[in-house]
Amino acid sequence: MRLVQVMVTAHFLLIPMSPAHAEPEPSTSGVGAQHAAPFSLLTTRAEQVSFDMRLRSLELSGNVRIDSGPFHLRSDRLTLERTRRGIEVNGNGQLAFCQCLGTPLRIDFDHAIVAPPGEIVVSSATVRIYRVPILYFPYFWLRSEEKVGLLPPEIAYRGQDGLFVGTGVHLPWDHATNALDLRGGVYAFSGFAIDARLTTEASTTKIRVDSLPGSSSPAPFGVRSATASPATTQAGQGLLIDAHGATSSGELGVAWQADVLRGARGVASTTEIDAAAKPWDRASAETSVHGGPLVVSTAMIGVTRRGGALSDIDAWGPVARVRASGAASAGIAYDVGVEGGVLEISSDSSISGSPIASTSALSSMHHALSFARAEAGALGATSFGPVAASFSLRGIVDVTAEPDRTGTDRAGSARARFALPMVRTFEHASAPNDPWIHLVEPFVEAAILGAKGDGMLGMAPGRGTSGVSGVAPVVEAGVATSLGRWGAQKALAIEAAGGTTLGSSDSGQRPLARARLSAKLMWVGATVDGAYVAPAFGSSLNSGAPGAGSVTVGRLRVGLEDGVRVVGNVAAAAGTDPILARVLVDSPLEPSAGFLAQQGTTGGAGVVVPWSRLVTTSVAADADVTSGELVDVRGGIELRDRCRCVTLRAMGAHRMGRSGIDAWVTVDFVTSPDHS
Repeated sequence: MRLVQVMVTAHFLLIPMSPAHAEPEPSTSGVGAQHAAPFSLLTTRAEQVSFDMRLRSLELSGNVRIDSGPFHLRSDRLTLERTRRGIEVNGNGQLAFCQCLGTPLRIDFDHAIVAPPGEIVVSSATVRIYRVPILYFPYFWLRSEEKVGLLPPEIAYRGQDGLFVGTGVHLPWDHATNALDLRGGVYAFSGFAIDARLTTEASTTKIRVDSLPGSSSPAPFGVRSATASPATTQAGQGLLIDAHGATSSGELGVAWQADVLRGARGVASTTEIDAAAKPWDRASAETSVHGGPLVVSTAMIGVTRRGGALSDIDAWGPVARVRASGAASAGIAYDVGVEGGVLEISSDSSISGSPIASTSALSSMHHALSFARAEAGALGATSFGPVAASFSLRGIVDVTAEPDRTGTDRAGSARARFALPMVRTFEHASAPNDPWIHLVEPFVEAAILGAKGDGMLGMAPGRGTSGVSGVAPVVEAGVATSLGRWGAQKALAIEAAGGTTLGSSDSGQRPLARARLSAKLMWVGATVDGAYVAPAFGSSLNSGAPGAGSVTVGRLRVGLEDGVRVVGNVAAAAGTDPILARVLVDSPLEPSAGFLAQQGTTGGAGVVVPWSRLVTTSVAADADVTSGELVDVRGGIELRDRCRCVTLRAMGAHRMGRSGIDAWVTVDFVTSPDHS
């Protein structure tokens, strides 16, 4: 669905229109008529229609409907007359933004000038939300997204920053396929924010500058100095750049992306917890050539710590890549990638090994770091009579070199499974092509994950693997069972297994029990992985060996997917090292943002209540349970009309690292409504 951006202003300027030539018509009247000429740019419907040939006016009465997308007028009686300025509509009526009359949003008027396509000016305009008057304008000029015009005003209460008020201009071209939105606003007490948003068929780009007078504390996200007040940590200048796009011509392609949040103010000003918590800013531009399974590309990348000064760049340089993927043979798929480059590293950067103490002399020095990376993976499945076999392999190696040292990071995983599937089908007359299928599958499985390295690339330009280190081999046996109708996407699967570790990185052999639940049903949806690891064989309380441990990762929905529902997520690790935790829950080889790298429990929960087709409320929160810290909390209400053409959202949120409560209201207009 495509959003309509409605332009709002109180100007009196109208765009002249030359009247279309039409042959004279006699005065007519009718019942239940639909009239077009000489008003062919409108669609009109009414119970009674009469046309005055002398005045060239059209009088409509009884359930009057006038449609000139994306605007829709309704009234009991209206008169239409063509003029130089457009089609004048005389009489009291209501303006809506789709064929359903305007709930939650509508505009009452006593006179309008329609200038198709996509433009209307109304007089004595009263903006109503569910019939409650909110604003009054002597004149209200609205334009579709295909026209140049003003954007709706932006009003938000941004926590400690105070009230923010702004507006902007919409500059489209090529029938609104491409558009530039320029916005600006001020904080009530001091400060300003400006942003530009460029949208094309191949890319989206957003640049925002946020400034709040005062000295800015360099404290990182979630950490404050003992002497800095909350106000000083949010002052200063911030820059946000969020850009991504791709274009291709035949076998040649160009892609670019940037995820940048600069300055302490930039981190403090964002209301999004995910954006504020990211450790790195990244940007890249890549050109590629495709040929069969091969993709050869060159790129320029840049990486720096989030929240630093605008001029800071921790690492940047050229990178060359070769990638290939496909099917090696029946039942086996593969992917292979090799890349290498030379990065210019600042001397005080934490990207290259341990940070060097920053001094005025060192901070201006740079050195080159060369690196190469190879990555490969394979998935396969086959059978030996009644026995089904599957395997997966993944390996990564990073090699780095500086003028005075070299280093290597490597990680690999392997998993093999042998099972004896036993299937029973339950046909049902109501769904002959989608029967219930019950599967019982005893299995044995072996897995190993290992990682080790010098950490010279950290977690930045080469996506280094040194975030976790160790080796964890595991063998287990168990049974999996599932019951589902796969066509209807309804299924319940349970897997339970027991086994042992074979000398993980932190201990000797340790018994383990593991369970996995997956459910996609009408009232419940869940994916939960959990494992328990007992103390090592023969260990005692005084032996120094680790005791019992556990790891749990899960997501849960209770309630209908589009009804009242409770949703939650949890990630917990206790008494297990990061390598063992990843093997037990089959987590990705390279952890994202330190996932399962530390002991403790994090999670979140939310409740969504659709009170009706027109009103939905929601509330949610995330927390670090181990430290007892509330990470973020948010809530909101959505108001819609029955055709879902207009959605009014009122939201409020608070997150760690940002003082106060943020609140804002948005309105979305949809040109392809759902009339179901």
